[in-house]
Amino acid sequence: MKLKHPILNSKLILSKNDISRTKFRTDLLNLFYTSKKSVSIEDVLKHFDYSINKVTVYRSLESFENKGLIHKVPDSNNLKRYSLCREEECSPSTHNHNHGHFICYDCNQTFCMQEIKFPDIKSVKGFYIQELKLTLEGYCQDCYTN
Repeated sequence: MKLKHPILNSKLILSKNDISRTKFRTDLLNLFYTSKKSVSIEDVLKHFDYSINKVTVYRSLESFENKGLIHKVPDSNNLKRYSLCREEECSPSTHNHNHGHFICYDCNQTFCMQEIKFPDIKSVKGFYIQELKLTLEGYCQDCYTN
């Protein structure tokens, strides 16, 4: 079921994925749909003026990730950051992120680079590859022009 305006249908998306439709979870999902950057736990807490318990944030993010709504992305400080999953790439049973990520040196944001695809490497003689990561680093457009 492809939704044209997911931000308007956050409650429907939560219901479809068997995630309880609390006001916080609806607002959190809307935060992901409106953000052009990856979101950290600290970003979530700031967005909600620290009025939400950290445990609630962690549980909600874990639910979203387990249902294929968001995925973890690399971070320059090894903090947990998340971005929206594309419906055609993820499901509750698998996350398939065949794209690179870009980390900005200045603002420390992580961006999904959908246009940069991984090569198709299944195995190398004597090695069984389970995960392939491609991380680009430099300055994002906003930081480069400032």
